Amino acid sequence: MAYNYKLRVKHLVEKAGSSNPAIIAEMLSINIRYVDTPNNINGFWKRILRRKFIFVNERLDEWQRMTVISHELGHILLHPHYHHFCSEGRSYFASSRHENEADNFAMCLMDAYGIDPIYSYAFLQNGWR
Repeated sequence: MAYNYKLRVKHLVEKAGSSNPAIIAEMLSINIRYVDTPNNINGFWKRILRRKFIFVNERLDEWQRMTVISHELGHILLHPHYHHFCSEGRSYFASSRHENEADNFAMCLMDAYGIDPIYSYAFLQNGWR
């Protein structure tokens, strides 16, 4: 299925009144937790007792945290029944199609947020070190 990421992001930003991924998550009733994860795990999302949580590696820089939140928002909005761990730019047991779609969504949202999508893409593909 082909998604119009720019249009989806545009409508989401208008609805939230902000392009900040954390504010968008809050508007969607998604809880964000900054946690101590292994170095190779940037973030993941999980549904716990009908509530959605995005867990983000607390050691990431602010723009990297926003990129991870954007990526996980992409999964939640585009494929709500898909779960995995994001590690060093790629995921365990991950569908590359799902990952690419979440990456594209994240790049559009980060572009709206004011972060060059090239940095977001490089981070999502290569991880952080």
